[in-house]
Amino acid sequence: MGRLLDGIQSPADVRRLSVEELTLLAKEVREEVLSVVSEVGGHLASTLGAVELTLALHYVFNSPDDRIVWDTGHQAYAHKLICGRRDKFPTIRQLGGISGFLSREESEYDVFGAGHAGTSVSASLGMVVAKALRKSKHKVVAVISDGCLSAGLTFEGLNQAGHLNKDLIVVLNDNEIFIDPRVGAISSSGGSPAEKSHQSSSHLTQGGREPLPCRP
Repeated sequence: MGRLLDGIQSPADVRRLSVEELTLLAKEVREEVLSVVSEVGGHLASTLGAVELTLALHYVFNSPDDRIVWDTGHQAYAHKLICGRRDKFPTIRQLGGISGFLSREESEYDVFGAGHAGTSVSASLGMVVAKALRKSKHKVVAVISDGCLSAGLTFEGLNQAGHLNKDLIVVLNDNEIFIDPRVGAISSSGGSPAEKSHQSSSHLTQGGREPLPCRP
């Protein structure tokens, strides 16, 4: 029996799977990432910490009509695998191969050319404002990791999003997986990932209008 991954050419194929099959697909995606990255190099932790989230987002939202904006490019290897680049994945970060980051020239699913952190919320908010002007109904989702939450541009985006009160979805991938140790009071604040995610979700759903809780 062949792999589920071999039949995935686009997120539309993912949306045809059962929820139970998604678990197997996640396993196959991890195996593919490990196999390729062990040969050509690249970022493992960031993307392995986002596999289930990647599948869930593409399963629930109608990409590419709905926009999924990644904060860091190396979260998105799984995204590349299910968005039409499975056959080219072994060329990642190689001369003439696919990019290690998000590239709008490479795929319609890469809606913002993210490299490193802090841009997703502001970029997504711009897309939300544009869709409101066009009276479009599609969704815009910013995906940001806990290690990137302390970026100044992220705070500016959240502040403006709360002020404009637009239809923006921000997903905090609070999995404590990142390239280097986090620094700063925000990124290293105490509490379990589940607790922090719940707190972040509570405040974000209130439109960003209440202050963050103080932590020692």
